[in-house]
Amino acid sequence: MLKHYDVIVIGAGHAGCEAAAAAARICKSVLLITMDMAKIAQMSCNPSIGGIAKGQLIREIDALGGYSAIVTDASTIQFRMLNKSKGPAMWSPRAQCDRMSYSLNWRYILENIPNLDLWQDTVASFSFSQGRVNSLTTVLGVEFTSDAFVLTAGTFLNGKIFVGQVQVSGGRISEPSSDTLSTYLRDAGVPAGRMKTGTPPRIDIRSVNLDRLTLQEGDAEPEKFSFLPYRSPIQAGVGQMHCYIAHTNPDVHAVLRSAFHLSPLFSGKITGIGPRYCPSIEDKLRTFADKETHQLFLEPEGWRTNEYYLQGFSSSLPFDVQYAALRKIDGFERAVLYRPAYAIEYDYFDPTYLYPTLRSKVLDNLFLAGQVNGTTGYEEAAAQGLYAGINAAFHVCGKDPFVLRRDESYIGVLIDDLINKGVDEPYRLFTSRAEYRILLRQDNADMRLTPVAEKYSLADSIRIRLFHKKAEVQKRLSDGLLHTKVSPDLINGLLVSSGTSRIESAKPLSSLLQRPQLSFDDLYKFVPRGTRASISRLSKIDTYILDGKSDLSIYLSLPFKPQVSGQSLIETSLFDASTSEVEIEIKYSGYIEREAAMASKMRKLENLKIPSDFDFSKITSLSTEGRMKLLKHRPESIAQASRIPGVSPSDISVLLVYFGR
Repeated sequence: MLKHYDVIVIGAGHAGCEAAAAAARICKSVLLITMDMAKIAQMSCNPSIGGIAKGQLIREIDALGGYSAIVTDASTIQFRMLNKSKGPAMWSPRAQCDRMSYSLNWRYILENIPNLDLWQDTVASFSFSQGRVNSLTTVLGVEFTSDAFVLTAGTFLNGKIFVGQVQVSGGRISEPSSDTLSTYLRDAGVPAGRMKTGTPPRIDIRSVNLDRLTLQEGDAEPEKFSFLPYRSPIQAGVGQMHCYIAHTNPDVHAVLRSAFHLSPLFSGKITGIGPRYCPSIEDKLRTFADKETHQLFLEPEGWRTNEYYLQGFSSSLPFDVQYAALRKIDGFERAVLYRPAYAIEYDYFDPTYLYPTLRSKVLDNLFLAGQVNGTTGYEEAAAQGLYAGINAAFHVCGKDPFVLRRDESYIGVLIDDLINKGVDEPYRLFTSRAEYRILLRQDNADMRLTPVAEKYSLADSIRIRLFHKKAEVQKRLSDGLLHTKVSPDLINGLLVSSGTSRIESAKPLSSLLQRPQLSFDDLYKFVPRGTRASISRLSKIDTYILDGKSDLSIYLSLPFKPQVSGQSLIETSLFDASTSEVEIEIKYSGYIEREAAMASKMRKLENLKIPSDFDFSKITSLSTEGRMKLLKHRPESIAQASRIPGVSPSDISVLLVYFGR
């Protein structure tokens, strides 16, 4: 069998799913190859989506027409908005998911996307010529050709699993690794290295004394990830599941330390670099030797299972050591395990050898996304997958590359960091990595990126129409607050009772909303009744949204979500979805304007392009390190050059002088 596709995606993890779905929106024929169709979008570590900066990524994927948010909302069993005690730039949504439903919902979507085929098999080899991938062959001897390939193999490339002295080959527990693809790509000139990650033990919740743990509930008024106007099951009345907090103690630490000599992490058997921000329990004990306790999170795997995982207790120690240590934790004295924790080591490829489109600088039609680029986390993988899938499709169609800047998305921050700074440990995104985070909030991802999706035809027409309607509602709300002045006799009573100073003359409501003591709800009632009525009418959602083909209809048709009887899952108004962002935009307008001005200045450097064949070695006034880094990375602009480690501000000044600026 030999069949040709426009784009072939290898691997059906979070990156592969988004890549295949995105490419199939653009191309006529896309193939997704996976080792096991029962493990599509498997949540192999912890069944949660979102978190600090990660939640922003999922909202951006949704704004661009991806499916991770939709699948998450359908599978959510608990929702929390993190960092609410801080400013809105730091707010990050996180959802605990039903692991099995999440995978099944993703499979349902993929199987119903036009132009997308699925094939269950393992890729064994590539063939190359003239700096391109020509074809791949599977272990079953089937050959496929394509104009573009997207590799999203996760932890499966030469994956090795460690539990104490036991070492087995595998990409996940009980699943085979792919042991040949790395060799083919290395031989073709793609630099590779080794990294390590881990996963915690799975525990039978019936064996845990929950009275000894701290209850962690979901938000009383849970939100969702997608900007589409539906209610998730937990918003529509399905009760949320609980998580729990536990703590280690000196007895736990003593058991673990007694077996450090048996840890492959310390004995040298594991050579890959592990994630600094999600270390194993033995890493924590060595790094923070003076701490007597570490926090652990016991979180459910789904609605209909007794399986829970113990976040914060990943380990590569022998099973009997893990078991003995676990039973020293308060509440876990009778703990029964379904599966021990384990470490996994795998191959990754140096992301500095990628263009800003995630296309390889070595192989012209190969795109890489996910953990193969040295990242960690479902969210980082999904964002890269969407990005690579779009660019692979555009590459085939001869369209201009799809590139997001650092000042317009966290996805842009992620990609820019990878290709310019590289990785020396598994990369994890944080809000602190974004210099424009007040611009890149989770609440405004659709306002930032859905116009981009419209420009590149990445989102369906219903989503675009709803976006424009919401944007107009927000404009009317802002104008109503900006143009309505309120007199002292009407407002001073509220101001005094709210703990803020009185006014002496009429003030616009927008200026009063900038006071931290006042909220949108406090002030909107002073907007003229006629204006409020017209905004209410505009906010109503029309029946055209249920056309049977849109992403909204896809969500409603997903079979693997809790059924809500007697309630509509369709929201009837865009008003509530608009007010929070309007309040933030007005309340923090000074900070937003300042960051926007900084971003505008940096964009001028982005527009200063450097020829792709420019010879940096002829500029002798560059520092030696700067010259070497510039020759290696070959930045496409002055701004990109400024973000390369080792390129100093004086080197940038030299480049600006050289290019006449």
